[in-house]
Amino acid sequence: MADVAPSLPPPGPSWLQPLIAATTQVGVPTVIAGVLLWFVLTQLHGMLAMIQQAEEDRTRLLIAMQETVVAAIDRQTKAFELAIKESVYLRKHYQNGKPPH
Repeated sequence: MADVAPSLPPPGPSWLQPLIAATTQVGVPTVIAGVLLWFVLTQLHGMLAMIQQAEEDRTRLLIAMQETVVAAIDRQTKAFELAIKESVYLRKHYQNGKPPH
């Protein structure tokens, strides 16, 4: 019998050759784990970006709420101080027996 060289399959796309080489060297489970890790990390980056945006929006909302509450407390404080001053004024005049003018 004549020695017949085994025929090799035609080369595949250029992106497939490194994948085949990596799979051959480290094994299928390692390559699958690497692909899953890459997928999780890219998804994690997207999720972290979304969380960061949500935190920035929440911070802006909290600052706006804080400013509103502080302004309302300032208005209430001024109104309370005015009412106390008026009450003290009226009490002094009624204690002296004179009606307020």
